Amino acid sequence: MAYADYTYYTDTWLGTAVKESDFPRLALRASSYLDYYTMGKAAKNAGLDALKMACCALAEQIQTIEAAQALAQRAVSASSESGGAGELQSQSVGSWSKTYRSGGDSAQQAMASAKAASDGLAAVARQYLAGTGLLYRGTAFGCSPDNQSS
Repeated sequence: MAYADYTYYTDTWLGTAVKESDFPRLALRASSYLDYYTMGKAAKNAGLDALKMACCALAEQIQTIEAAQALAQRAVSASSESGGAGELQSQSVGSWSKTYRSGGDSAQQAMASAKAASDGLAAVARQYLAGTGLLYRGTAFGCSPDNQSS
């Protein structure tokens, strides 16, 4: 179950980055992350405005991750299609010159962007959920559910 719909995203959260056709998928993934991050507490508070806002913000963040991953995949594909020459980085006309960037370099840069965006998911969730009681003690101070102490 997605915690926010496209109407909420555009009318209340005032989002513009996600297309209506993509929002259900991204919101579902964002909501799933919120269920994980709150250790199940989100589902019992689905109507909470902060949870809906977190869903919208995470949907945009997940869109960024997916775009970076797609870019990495295209770079790898372009490299293999061009016989390993990579993607065209620059081209000059006077004294003709072409410079290629290796597909591996492009893919590596795109994956680094995806990782940075993924690492930011918890920070986005904390920004909206810090004062709601949905986070376990310590989460608001930089801990993630993966390293909670009992």
